[in-house]
Amino acid sequence: MVDQDQSALSRPLPEDARSDFSFVGRLKSNIVSIQVMLLLVGVGASLIGAIVWLFIRNLASAGILVLGIGVVLLLIDAAISWRAVGSAIFGRRGRYGANTVILVIAFIAISAILNWLVFWLADRPEPMGWLRVDTTATKQFILSDQAIAILNSVNEPIRANAFFVTDTPSGAAAWRETQDLLNEFRRRSSKGFEFRLIDPDLEPNLAAEFGVTVTPSIAIEGLETRRVETVRGADPRLGPQVFTENDISTSLLIVSQIEQKGVLFITGHGEADITDNEDGTNGFGRALRAIIRDNYAVASATMQDLARILSTIDVGDGGGNLPAVIIFAGPRTDLEIGTTDTIDEVAILLQYMRLGGSVLFMFEPDTTATWREVIGRYGLTIGTSQLIDTSSFVAPNANFLQIKKSNGQITTGHQITDPIDVIYMPGATYVTRTVDDASVPLTDDGTPYFKATLLALTTLASWEESGDAIEFDRETDIPGPLPVAVAVEAIAELSRTPEVDENGDLIRTNIVLIGDVDFGTNSFFSSAKNGDLLANSVNWLARDFELISTRPKTRVFRELVLTQSERDFIRWTGWLLMPVLFGTIGMASWWRRR
Repeated sequence: MVDQDQSALSRPLPEDARSDFSFVGRLKSNIVSIQVMLLLVGVGASLIGAIVWLFIRNLASAGILVLGIGVVLLLIDAAISWRAVGSAIFGRRGRYGANTVILVIAFIAISAILNWLVFWLADRPEPMGWLRVDTTATKQFILSDQAIAILNSVNEPIRANAFFVTDTPSGAAAWRETQDLLNEFRRRSSKGFEFRLIDPDLEPNLAAEFGVTVTPSIAIEGLETRRVETVRGADPRLGPQVFTENDISTSLLIVSQIEQKGVLFITGHGEADITDNEDGTNGFGRALRAIIRDNYAVASATMQDLARILSTIDVGDGGGNLPAVIIFAGPRTDLEIGTTDTIDEVAILLQYMRLGGSVLFMFEPDTTATWREVIGRYGLTIGTSQLIDTSSFVAPNANFLQIKKSNGQITTGHQITDPIDVIYMPGATYVTRTVDDASVPLTDDGTPYFKATLLALTTLASWEESGDAIEFDRETDIPGPLPVAVAVEAIAELSRTPEVDENGDLIRTNIVLIGDVDFGTNSFFSSAKNGDLLANSVNWLARDFELISTRPKTRVFRELVLTQSERDFIRWTGWLLMPVLFGTIGMASWWRRR
């Protein structure tokens, strides 16, 4: 029996049976396994190639190669399985799938068309407000009202020639940010605003034509008058923001020959230093930058400098090139009284005001006599000691006043204080009038010589502390509420006849008197609405009422500091976690239904 079985095994196989073990036969018998292998390898290679190409830029060429291999393997698999592919496409399930694909494609197409339409409408000049909504806290992606007002005042088409070198990552990033800024000017321009990118290395003649020797730079050009103003940008290596909105706005003013109003910080009496930009100091650097952002030409000057300016101006010409506003930020020494060796600073200041100039006085409690004499001519006076407010203060210091609109401490209906809700004033004193309305002189037509408006005051639980202890003394202390800021519109000093300009109009001066200077220093400028109080006061004094209540935006940099491992976790989970999760759920659902 065993011999027969062995002989049967050794007997030659028929021809058709031997063919089943040929290469083709083996291939046919394992076709399903080959299809599955091609599918898995093709999908895996495609995914790996795409990931390498997207996320590992140094291996991008290798990623494309692997992706290509994966696609080829998938195509081979589809060719081998053409029957299954045809059944999947044209069968009942295929028809359902085709309908789903058509619906998805239609949805994507409609979304793309709507997105393009909204973008096209928003990119046109003067787009409708609802088309462009900036949700950032400081509105950093849209132009401020000041910049838009300057654009509307330009009376010719403008071209911005941007000279950038973009072959470095920092240069390319700086150009992208600048391009966004210039696009905003283009969108909001009614007269026409265009811009172009110029590489000074490739087009040196254009760079020489506009006098550009350093990049990045922007040459703002009036296309009709051919006037050009070139502004130089910051170093791109320090950050992508190399130009600001104010840079472009100021250049537009110069090209359009729209004169900037002048603001002078007067020095020489111990006033705060406007060159001090350090945080937490008594300098006025932040206040200076805020006023510059409102497109004023700001400088410092002594009373002698002011005297030279006044010597070129006549009373009858309406002010001429008179600085719009002068600021005294906490003077600590007296104005000089004229002698044979010195100029009369009191006379210079009064002359400036008589010509129609406006003044912002910020005084401390120890203000000296000559300053009191000047403001006294306009019916004003100032206290001698600090105020205490036990009802509204910044703990634990009762002399650190907290002035709130909700307490009725801030005047409504005045341009300076309407947009302000809270002010902090450390170590302030009171300011008030010396004459009431009934005692103010009137012109022949009944116009009062001055009109004073209370801007801010303390609460009922306040007083001027004349001693060292924080305790109200009925005998010596002055009870509240007490004013801490006053705005005055005047046509003359109390004892002087009003004058008129060459048009016969009364010459007017505006005064803002604030019983504190600390609120505007670098230490407190950004606290509550302190900065708005100072900037709004300057706007009102310069009679730029449209600038009040809308301060130019401050760019906020919100940095997220991460370690390398945290950065990698966020990157890979953001890029891969959700796609892999939803893909796995989809595959599991498909497999279960199968």
